[in-house]
Amino acid sequence: MSKYLEIKKELYLYVYQTIEEKLQHNKLVLQELKESAGSETKSSAGDKHETGRAMVHLEQEKMAQQFVGSQNMQSVLAKIDPEISNPSISLGSLVITDKLRFFVSVALGKVELDKKEYYLVSFTSPLAKQFIGKQKGNTVQFNNQDYAIEEIV
Repeated sequence: MSKYLEIKKELYLYVYQTIEEKLQHNKLVLQELKESAGSETKSSAGDKHETGRAMVHLEQEKMAQQFVGSQNMQSVLAKIDPEISNPSISLGSLVITDKLRFFVSVALGKVELDKKEYYLVSFTSPLAKQFIGKQKGNTVQFNNQDYAIEEIV
């Protein structure tokens, strides 16, 4: 098994665990906000009461959006099999270029493995869109920089 396939599996696992943690956190906060909203309705301090309820409601909406976002990331991740490699870049590809390394999955920023940086980028990001369909040996220009594709896993 190639070193890069192992790295791809580690990145996949990292993404999976991060999304799971986000979902659990969002569920917990939503539950706490629901309980808080219930206790706000028991108060009767007029305008202050209404403001408190409105603030809790806004937080609930924000958390619900984050929860849906995490669920969407989870559904994208479910389409990826970390064991499979394609000759051209697609969803789930680990891409090694002369300048950077990135995993086409969901947008979770930068992670370090074996003292090397890997970027977790969304399939729909401008960067990924430039690389989709390209193969090893191709050169891609993005933000006025050329990237030579050295490896695709």
